[in-house]
Amino acid sequence: MLRMTILLAGLLALAGGIAPASASSTAKPPATAAHRMHVIVIDQMQYGPMPTDVRAGDIIEWTNHDILEHSATARDGHFDVDLKPGTSGRITATAGTFAFFCKFHPTMTGTVVVK
Repeated sequence: MLRMTILLAGLLALAGGIAPASASSTAKPPATAAHRMHVIVIDQMQYGPMPTDVRAGDIIEWTNHDILEHSATARDGHFDVDLKPGTSGRITATAGTFAFFCKFHPTMTGTVVVK
């Protein structure tokens, strides 16, 4: 019975009936006047330009255009977004200055300032 339940849950997950929460979701949240989306593209082993007008509550999304896996990992542990090739991941920004790096390629670094 347990094997059947596990099999059924796996089939439902594959069919889209169950969707585990994931930082690499590609669906875009609805745009609102209060919160904006900021995208940081990873390409050629580097983070693209950092957004300069991020406010608390805005969405920051990293999109991996490389053929290698990357991450956006906050130095203070505030977030850790794994990014397989071709995927995106996002966080909701909170006020502060966040230095981050790629845990797979530690020379890749960036900083986001959130007001």
